[in-house]
This record gives sequence, C-alpha cells and structure tokens, in this order.
Amino acid sequence: MFDVCVGSICAFAGQLNPVSGDANNTWKDTACSSQNSAAAPLRGDVPTTYVEAQGWMLCDGRSLKAAAYPELFAVLGYLYGGSADSFNIPDYRGLFLRGNDAGSGMDPDAAKRLDPVSGDPRNGVGSYQCDALQAHTHTYKAVVLVAVSQDGNAAGQASGDLQTSEPDKPARTTTETRPKNLSVNYIIKYR
Repeated sequence: MFDVCVGSICAFAGQLNPVSGDANNTWKDTACSSQNSAAAPLRGDVPTTYVEAQGWMLCDGRSLKAAAYPELFAVLGYLYGGSADSFNIPDYRGLFLRGNDAGSGMDPDAAKRLDPVSGDPRNGVGSYQCDALQAHTHTYKAVVLVAVSQDGNAAGQASGDLQTSEPDKPARTTTETRPKNLSVNYIIKYR
C-alpha cells in the first residue's frame, strides 16, 4: 500500500449516492447556467460509508466542519466555499477536470476562468470554466441564381467557395459540446 496526500482526487468506478443530494449549482455565473443541473442520484451497490471508512469522500460539494477535518481544511481552506468554522469540498459531479495551466499557455482562456463560489474572475486551482465551442467555419459550394426560365425554374452556376457553420457531414447534436466520455465518481482523500 502507498500513501496518498490528503486533498488528492481519484476517479472511483463504483456507484455512490451523493451525501448532499443537491444539484450541482455551485457555479454562480449565469453564462454557465447549463451547468446548474444534475440528474437525481442513483442508489448503488457501494455504500458511501465504505468509501469514507477508507479515508475518501465523494466530491459532492458538501459542507464540513474544519475542526472535524483539520488536514483537509489545511489543504482546501475556503477555496470551494464556506466561512468561519465550515468549509466545502469541491463538487465535481458532471464535470471534466483540467490540469491547471500554471503559465504553460495550454489553456488559452485561463484569464477568463471563474471562482466556483462567487462567479468572479479567478485563475488557478479550483477555478471554473464555462463550456464553449471554438469558432470555426466549413467550406461549401454555392449555386448563384443567374436567370429565371419561363417555367419558373432557376438557372444557375456554381460559384467559388463560401463559408458556413453547417458541417460537411451530419453531426450529432445535443445540448452540449463534449468528447466521448465515461462517467466516474471523483473522490477526495480526507485523512
């Protein structure tokens, strides 16, 4: 067995029921309102108490007493909310995690990241980024109307390349842009 630092996050393949049971509505920015919902929790085969007995808990945004979890509070502080003697753990339900840019330039919109509690601009670990689709265009051939015949049919000829937002092939559309993915529970080491 090896030691894992308090505050470490791990993907857990078992089904867990969130302790808070609340929707993931930590994110205050109205531009990200599509992120403010979560499906009803499912009851799984792995009791939450089993995972917590191993020193881990589900990242479901719950509030904890700093005195009861001093090591975790020392790592997180109020990064994910809380005040006085209570702090919150992160709520990672339904979210993709992304490595902190730390000046590498791999996150070109790093300066537009948000505080997960207030929605104010904030960069760094624990900051949130709204979903987005990179601006792009597709090329297509257009037919330009040159005349109308006696029968009402149009006569035309192909023109040069034009730009459109239509894809070259039928695309799958839904309410979000996402890569192929697999759902896991993120758990955090608390002791």
